[in-house]
Amino acid sequence: MGNRRVLVLVGLVVIALAALLAVYFLRRPAGPSAEATPTPEVQTLNILVAANNLTRRMQISDAYVMSQPWPIDQLPPGGYFTDLADVVGLWVQVDLIPQGTPLAPSMLAQTPGTVGPGSDISRNLLPGYRAYAIPMDLLGAVAWTIQPGDRVDVLASWEIVNLDEDFQSTLPNQFTCIGADCSGTYGRLELLPNGQPVMVFPSAAARNRYVAQTTIQNVVVMGIGTFQTPETTTTREGEAPTTGEQAPTQPAAAQAVILMVTPQDALVLKALVELKANIDLALRSSDETAGEIATDPVSADYILNRYGIIPPPLLPYGVEAPGTNPLEGQVQTAATTRPAE
Repeated sequence: MGNRRVLVLVGLVVIALAALLAVYFLRRPAGPSAEATPTPEVQTLNILVAANNLTRRMQISDAYVMSQPWPIDQLPPGGYFTDLADVVGLWVQVDLIPQGTPLAPSMLAQTPGTVGPGSDISRNLLPGYRAYAIPMDLLGAVAWTIQPGDRVDVLASWEIVNLDEDFQSTLPNQFTCIGADCSGTYGRLELLPNGQPVMVFPSAAARNRYVAQTTIQNVVVMGIGTFQTPETTTTREGEAPTTGEQAPTQPAAAQAVILMVTPQDALVLKALVELKANIDLALRSSDETAGEIATDPVSADYILNRYGIIPPPLLPYGVEAPGTNPLEGQVQTAATTRPAE
């Protein structure tokens, strides 16, 4: 009987404590809840932009323009339009207004024959922008499918080299020991399995580290064409070079692409060209409205890790392509006609 009373008392105490804890937690003020940091609202203004590529002597109608929100802190410094009635009936006086470009007063005129001062390409530039030409080859120009009015991203790649901080020359350094026969490329001391110290030298030139990245994005192609570079030396037609006189050079054509960029991006392009980066262009969709897109720099390590490429094991043998094709001259192919059915 006594044990039963003890158990009953213990049960009542437990129930009382549970009730007190429940009341405490119910009356306890709630702590500050974690709230997401509000994204600052971008102030915009609806301005008129080209709905399609507009060319010289086109008369503006409501089908050629559209209203689009534009960040107030990025409004065109040369002026813009907000009312459709201000542009309908005007004439395009520049060679090209790319799709999505804000209409500026300098681009339009009251009559189709009005032409502003300066070159055609300068009249096509948005106020505050610059035209900059970069050399380009077939692959870098998307197989020359790009046309004026397209928007592209500029891709660049380099091989990074290690430099001596004092000499600003590439490593490894060369050294010469005076009074001893120890000239050569600087190596490092290692121990053989038997404990004998040896000097280890690199078997080949140091391999540079490759990296590629997207730089300037969403820029307008203003023109494609050729520029002249003197490469071969020839004489004037019908003339022989005079002794001591350098013969004139025959210019060779090289390809170039003209981009519309900000003044700061023009300096970036200049640096990429003069620092000998490998430059390619990536064509954007004409319907893409996104501005800059974040990308990660790509190196050999990035590709191996992202795609799970595992280096093959070290083997005591290898394979190489034959120096000459063993079937060369023995196999011939020719086009054949389709057999009659």
